[in-house]
Amino acid sequence: MGEGIGTRVRNLRKRRGVTLTQLGHETGLSPAFISNLERNLCSPTLDNIQRICAALDIELVKLLDDKNWGQNIIRAKDRKIVFEQKGQIRYESINFGPERLDGLLIVVEPHCEYKKEWTHAYDEIGFVLEGELTISLDEQQFVLHEGDAFYVDSKKKHSLSNLSEVPCSSLWIKQINNCH
Repeated sequence: MGEGIGTRVRNLRKRRGVTLTQLGHETGLSPAFISNLERNLCSPTLDNIQRICAALDIELVKLLDDKNWGQNIIRAKDRKIVFEQKGQIRYESINFGPERLDGLLIVVEPHCEYKKEWTHAYDEIGFVLEGELTISLDEQQFVLHEGDAFYVDSKKKHSLSNLSEVPCSSLWIKQINNCH
């Protein structure tokens, strides 16, 4: 990455005219933590990043991914890892730029229970490419297998797990805002 995630958060926050205190109030994070993050002195969790994205009204992938836009092909070897917890979960960007489709390849390792629930400002559809994915949507839990598809409403809290013995890969595509 060219600039750190903290630098991008600071630049976005300032462009939007939001103070550290306001962002702290919106996210439930302390202004001191946000200040340290903006100076790239600490690493945020996925939950913290999701909170910041919701408060600043930006998509997770666009905050994390600083690549050049405009291409039509992303080779597997060139996919950017935008979030990773080693041995648990990895998000790879399949993002072709503003006003184009956004996607993520999410790989959840065996026996990973990522119980942190979140919502965001867009609906998603997903498809299990291989393995088994357990997705929690509000109070319901669904076990999905290779070939199964799902829909996540933006207002529904959701979390992911893989309780099987093999890694699970799934493709997630967000709803394009200018289509409704």
